[in-house]
Amino acid sequence: MPSGSIYQKCEESDQETLKEQETEMTFGRAGNSLLQCGRGVNGEEKSILTLYAVHAVSFVLWAVLLAMVIGKYSEMSKELEQLRNDQSVLRGNGSKTGKQLKTLHFNQSAMHSTEVELATDLKRLQSDQAALKMEVSEDLAKAKSDRDDIRAEAYKILDAVQKGNDSACSICPAGWLLNAGNCYYFSTEQKHWSYAKQACKDQGAMLIIIDNPQKQEFLTKNANGKQYWIGLHDVSNEGTFIWVDDSSVSYRSAQSRSLVHAGGG
Repeated sequence: MPSGSIYQKCEESDQETLKEQETEMTFGRAGNSLLQCGRGVNGEEKSILTLYAVHAVSFVLWAVLLAMVIGKYSEMSKELEQLRNDQSVLRGNGSKTGKQLKTLHFNQSAMHSTEVELATDLKRLQSDQAALKMEVSEDLAKAKSDRDDIRAEAYKILDAVQKGNDSACSICPAGWLLNAGNCYYFSTEQKHWSYAKQACKDQGAMLIIIDNPQKQEFLTKNANGKQYWIGLHDVSNEGTFIWVDDSSVSYRSAQSRSLVHAGGG
């Protein structure tokens, strides 16, 4: 076989070998590229899944938040409705209260008018009572004076009859003086007013009460210029004098103050 031919075959063999190597390298590069492309597709899927998960969580959170808002709105609506009902009730009560207040004002005005009328009537009654009391007091004083005058005249007649008959009977005890149907004793013992009062009481009598001019005249006539205790005193209330029978002073005379003494408190 010629040498040239062998050389050619060797070159062909080398070329084939180089082609095979290039082919293997090409396929190796292609495999690497495919591997790299596969790896890129898996990363994108993971990112999409993560994004979906985030959206799902956000949707759930929004749903929960929306449910809470709806629940809160429902509660607020109920409270608002309750407040409206309460407001209606308060308005009704306010209307009733206003009517009652007007009625009270009307009653107050009527009571005030009645109070004024009652005050006027009371003043009129007090005035009438004072006038009636004064009139009754005057009538009583006049009746008492008339009674005393009648008694004095009667006892004068009785005394004259007894003297004319020379009767041994005596109306008053020994040492006592008869005047207008009453017996009087002028004691000469020196005593305090309270002891003098008790001494009279022990004898069934009392200190003299000067309530008319006749009795004053009798006292002046028989006192003989001496001073005696009388039944006037201010023991209960100093400065306010009353008689021992608790009657007020209705008759006073300058002679009584000069001839007799009143008891002090």
